[in-house]
Amino acid sequence: MLMALGLLEGVQQRCFMRKFMITGALIGFVIGGFSGLAQGAGGSEVFWRAAVSAGVLGMLMRWWWGVWRKSLHEAQMAQINKVAEAMSKLPGEVDRVSN
Repeated sequence: MLMALGLLEGVQQRCFMRKFMITGALIGFVIGGFSGLAQGAGGSEVFWRAAVSAGVLGMLMRWWWGVWRKSLHEAQMAQINKVAEAMSKLPGEVDRVSN
């Protein structure tokens, strides 16, 4: 959850994105392989279709992770701004809360 909210930076986020992309590639490989088998293709053609599907879905998952992470970050920043605005309207309460 901390990674999704953008609270952890650097290597851990890149590692999570990499795992997300690899998961998408594996799912794409399975989908491409089964669709090739369902169409009655030969072994090398099934592998080729599975490989192309893995590449496409892996890149799609990488794009989706970027969009998802950006929107989570924007939502978190909106929440922070909303709290900061509410606290600025109540100056007496800010002193009491911070001390």
